[in-house]
Amino acid sequence: MLPKGTPVITLTSKEIRAIQDKARERQTYREYVIKEKSNPFRAAALLGTGYINNPAFVRYEAANTFMSEYTYGRATVRTSLFFFGWVIAPIIAIGAYATYVRAEFDGRVRRGEVAYHDRFNKFV
Repeated sequence: MLPKGTPVITLTSKEIRAIQDKARERQTYREYVIKEKSNPFRAAALLGTGYINNPAFVRYEAANTFMSEYTYGRATVRTSLFFFGWVIAPIIAIGAYATYVRAEFDGRVRRGEVAYHDRFNKFV
């Protein structure tokens, strides 16, 4: 039994066959696109560099490029914190560490604790 309120859709065998043919055609074209985009010898055969010159595929790629902003992810608080933690924070930490080490070395040089031949920035 179907749950209450579920619409019952009846299709003729002709409509079902048309849907199956369309799905089969989509699957065939999908396999073709995957094969062509992943062909490592495409450039050697002077067929291009993996770009499929098919008007339908060009329209599909253009729609995916310009219409879907968040194909692989979107900016959230969590992803922003990951970006800050893995990109910005290390840059700041390395800069602060380099500044500290340099200031400490300059202080030792000015106090005369480091001989000239032990310095790494001499003019010899």
